[in-house]
Amino acid sequence: MEENKQILLVDDDKHKLQQLDTMMKTVGFNHLLLADDGDTAWGILKDRKIDCVIAAYEMKEISGLALLKIIRRDDSLFDTPFFLADNAFTKIKVIKAGQTGVTGLFVTPYDEKVIHRKIPSALKKLKAPVIRKTENTVNQGIRLIEKKEYGKAIEVFTSVIKKKEIAPEIYFNIGYCKTLQGKHTEAIEAFSMATRLDKLFAKAYEEMGRVYKLMGNFAKAEECMHQAAEIYMDSDKIGAAEDVLNEILESGTNSLNIFNTLGVLYRKKGDPQTALNQYKKALKVHPDEPYIYYNIGRLYLDMKDISAAKKKFQQALEKDPGFQEAKQVIKAIDLGMV
Repeated sequence: MEENKQILLVDDDKHKLQQLDTMMKTVGFNHLLLADDGDTAWGILKDRKIDCVIAAYEMKEISGLALLKIIRRDDSLFDTPFFLADNAFTKIKVIKAGQTGVTGLFVTPYDEKVIHRKIPSALKKLKAPVIRKTENTVNQGIRLIEKKEYGKAIEVFTSVIKKKEIAPEIYFNIGYCKTLQGKHTEAIEAFSMATRLDKLFAKAYEEMGRVYKLMGNFAKAEECMHQAAEIYMDSDKIGAAEDVLNEILESGTNSLNIFNTLGVLYRKKGDPQTALNQYKKALKVHPDEPYIYYNIGRLYLDMKDISAAKKKFQQALEKDPGFQEAKQVIKAIDLGMV
C-alpha cells in the first residue's frame, strides 16, 4: 500500500513543515519523517529507506535543488521520487528542476487534491532499468575523468550518445576532456551541442569561452563568457557571474557590455558605488549610449538622490528622444510618485 511508504518532508520554515505534515496525514500518509534543513534530510536519506521526498526549493545552507542533485548522483537513491515546492516557480527554477531530475513540483500553499493525485502516482513508478544503466555509465565516465583517463572517459560518454540517451551534461563532459587533450575545435563542438540542448547551461558557455580564449579568438571568448554571466545573474548566482565577468576583464577587454553588466551586478549586490564606477567605465567606452545614462539614473534612485537621477534620465533622452522608459520615470519624478 502506498500509505505505508516512508515519506520525508524537508523545509527550514518549521511552520510550513508542520502544515505539510498535517496535510499529508489528512490525505492518508502517516509514515512521515521531518527535517528542518537539507543536511538533516541527507542524514536521514543515508540512514533510512525513504520512498519519497518533498522538499522546499529555497532553503539556507543546502537548498531543495541541491539536495535533489546530491541524491540523483547516489546509486542507491537516484530513482527516489523527489518533489520540489515553492510559492513562485520562475521559468529558470522549473528548467533547472527538470534538468536535475525532479519528479514533480508543488506550488505552495499546498493543495490537498494535488498531493493526493501526485504522490501515489509517483510511488507506483520506478525508473526503467535502461535509465539506471545510463546513470551508472555516466558515473563511470566521471570517475575516469577524476583519474585523468580522458580518452577512456570520452569512449564511455560516446557510448551513451550512441544509445540515444542524449543529455547536455554528456557533451559538456566530452568537451571538458577534449579541452584537456588540447583538441580545442572538438571541445568547442561538444560545448556547442551542450548549449543547444540546454540554452541555460551557463557552465558550458563559460568553458567554451575559455577554449576560444586558448585559440586566440577573444571576441568569441567574451561573447560566450558574457552569456554565461547573464545566465548566472538571471538565476541569482551573483558570485559566479562576478567571477566570470572579472575573468573577461583580465583579458584586457574594453567592452561596453561587460562594464554595463557589472554595473547591474553590483546594483543587485547593493553596492551602488562600485556599480557607479562600472557604469562610468562604460560611458568612457560609449559616451552616446542612452541605456548607460538610464541605468545610472536607476542607481541614483536606489540611492535616494532624485535630482541626480532626473539629470541622468534627461541625458538618456538627449541621446535618444524616443526613450520611453526614461520619459516615464521623469514624469513619475515630476508628479512626485518617485
